[in-house]
Amino acid sequence: MSKKGKGRNRKANANVGKKLREAKAKAEETLEAADEQEKDISAEAAAEVREAPHKEVKTAPVKKHRQSAPKKKAAPPRDAAEIARESIKHTRTGGIPDENEPPRRRRRTGGKRKTPTAEEIREARAREKNKRRIRTAAALVIVAAFALTAYFTRQSWVPALEKVLNRPKETIVNDGEVKKGNFPLSFDEGSVSSIGSTGSYLLCLDKNQLKFYDEDGNETNSFSHNYADPVMKASDKRVLLYDKGGSSLMVVGRKSEMFSKVVKNRIIMAEIAENNNVAVVTSDEKYAGILTVYDGNGREIFKWSSSSSLISVTFDESGNGCFVTTYSSRGGTLSSVVRYFSFDTEEPVMQSEALPCLALQAMENDNGDFWVAGDTAFYKLDKDGKISFGYSYQGGLKDFSLGRECAAVTLSGVRRRSAELLIFDSDSEKTAPEYTVSTDDGDPERIKISGNKIILLKDNSINCYDVYGNLAATAECSSDYSDFVYFGDNVYFCDLREVNKISFTT
Repeated sequence: MSKKGKGRNRKANANVGKKLREAKAKAEETLEAADEQEKDISAEAAAEVREAPHKEVKTAPVKKHRQSAPKKKAAPPRDAAEIARESIKHTRTGGIPDENEPPRRRRRTGGKRKTPTAEEIREARAREKNKRRIRTAAALVIVAAFALTAYFTRQSWVPALEKVLNRPKETIVNDGEVKKGNFPLSFDEGSVSSIGSTGSYLLCLDKNQLKFYDEDGNETNSFSHNYADPVMKASDKRVLLYDKGGSSLMVVGRKSEMFSKVVKNRIIMAEIAENNNVAVVTSDEKYAGILTVYDGNGREIFKWSSSSSLISVTFDESGNGCFVTTYSSRGGTLSSVVRYFSFDTEEPVMQSEALPCLALQAMENDNGDFWVAGDTAFYKLDKDGKISFGYSYQGGLKDFSLGRECAAVTLSGVRRRSAELLIFDSDSEKTAPEYTVSTDDGDPERIKISGNKIILLKDNSINCYDVYGNLAATAECSSDYSDFVYFGDNVYFCDLREVNKISFTT
């Protein structure tokens, strides 16, 4: 090899050796850095392990009726390698978990429920009952408050409501045509004394017989009598027939006679109740009025005597008591007294104060007060017989009719052929008629209350009013009629010679 070639080789070898020495030094520096990093990691891990036992252990909160969870034992120290592995393992969850943190409670998805005890069941039922009682009491309080409010404010809303409910309806105009067939029922002149009804039967009393007719005018039964002045009173099932001024009476049914009696003194008046009791008023030399009551078999059950004259006797709804009106005159002043008797006691249950009129009839209304129709005034008495109000008539009294719901009085007007109808309401607090109807189409003759209808007979027409004074129906009729009976949407008229029938839709 030449010297020039050897020189190039020595130069190349020197460069390679320099590079090897630099690589070796760089490798040694890298190893030293790795050793230092490993030492730092080991020191930090050891310090963490030493501090772990001194941390406060957290425990789960203790609940009532449950045993507290046992305290966890402190984890033993772990070396750096284990810590490094845990760190790598929990990289996704954010690092190393805290082993001192209590485990999260899992929801129980199944298992057997605890059975309630009998005491717990009773307590639950009691709580439910209390809730129902509270709800019921609250509802009652609300209803009571509403009712009280409505009652105390009735003056403001009742009149408006009555105007709506009592609005006049279209009046039914009946043709007034007399029915044919068996009608009219003819009698000898002057023989028809009176007509009436019992149930759905028409009653006709003449000077010799009491006759029963059906709605078509067919005679169904008759009873003979020999009374000089016969008077008839009817209930729903029986008819009382007596001789006014005489001493004989009899009670008949629709098919047979129930009983007959001859009393000791002359008969002034008599009445029959719906329970078949019969009241007879007589007089003698000692007493101006003697009231005797018989049961349905004719046995005496009550007797009362008075020095005052008796004007009327009216049974109550049960038939076990009656209202009696009497009158007397002292110092030229006429006065009346109303008494109510119960047949199981001798003394009157109620006795009114003196009324300055002739009390023609008295009875109890739906409100528990007492109607009294007088010859010059109309009265309402309270339960103790004290005067609640008195209304003096502005015209002459023609007729009246008393009912439980209302009372009706008809007066002759000041002008010719004028009339006035007064309607008194049992629930009204007014001291005057609740409704007044004035007409000028005829003089009033008779008035009767049938249910909630007021039937008024005039000299040439018959009219039906409701209890609010509205004209519901009307029909023309003959001026010869003196009395009438209304039932079954028909009116039966009576004059001295015959009985007629018309259809009367109300």
